[in-house]
Amino acid sequence: MNRSIAFIGAGKVGVALGIYFKDNGFGVSGYLSRSLDSAKRAAEYTNSVAHNSMANLLNDSDIVWITTPDGQIEDVANEIAKYPVADDNPKLILHASGALSAQVLAMAKQAGYRTAVAHPLMAFGNPMVASKELHRVWFAVEEEEERISKLLRDCGNNTFEVATELKPLYHAAACVLSNYMVTLVNAAQQIFEKSGLPKQHLANATRPLIDSVIENLAMQAPKDALTGPIRRGDKETVQLHLDVMGRETPEMLNLYKQMGRETMKMIGDFKLNDILED
Repeated sequence: MNRSIAFIGAGKVGVALGIYFKDNGFGVSGYLSRSLDSAKRAAEYTNSVAHNSMANLLNDSDIVWITTPDGQIEDVANEIAKYPVADDNPKLILHASGALSAQVLAMAKQAGYRTAVAHPLMAFGNPMVASKELHRVWFAVEEEEERISKLLRDCGNNTFEVATELKPLYHAAACVLSNYMVTLVNAAQQIFEKSGLPKQHLANATRPLIDSVIENLAMQAPKDALTGPIRRGDKETVQLHLDVMGRETPEMLNLYKQMGRETMKMIGDFKLNDILED
């Protein structure tokens, strides 16, 4: 029985996953993409095939992972549903979206395919770099199916199940952690630059601070990892921050106060509430 994996969508996620599974000893049959050139590039990374049709991809694969942009997933599933299912080996069709549920695969499921969702909780950049980090990644699974569960277990990955109705909430949490962390770093760098730290040195100068925060968070709960004036209840220092930001970076003042209020909630200490109010 064929146990190879194919990907529909040859972007960062599909390429990184393909490299990762290949490196873990699993067969990758290839890629199908709107652009044959992108499918060929992805196939080169995994010593696989750039498929030129859905029929060929389905014929050569046991597990088909849809790694297209979210807006294309349902259309891809509906296209898959047009092809007959072998009764002795119904193929597994899954997608990797963090926001969408398995419901977008409904037509494929009605056609007899097995369906599931497995979203890697990771921000994907360079596929080669991401593939080396995937061994640490947890996967959010919906409609858990033994083939994908075994595949991930064999690679050493942990999984957790997300209920269909809570999938958007899960994705919102991922966005707060990954997307808005970038926004927060950008805001801090703007304030640093205004304070005199040269723009060309911002990334290198702030990297050790970011790394130390992440290291602290890896070892303890957020409220225990917290340092700084709100943790100490240092009203004078926070007031100095508010005064100078009001003069120099007034556009950042509301963000500072909002983050301060959330920090007080986290540690359950509201001694600075009077100066951090809206």
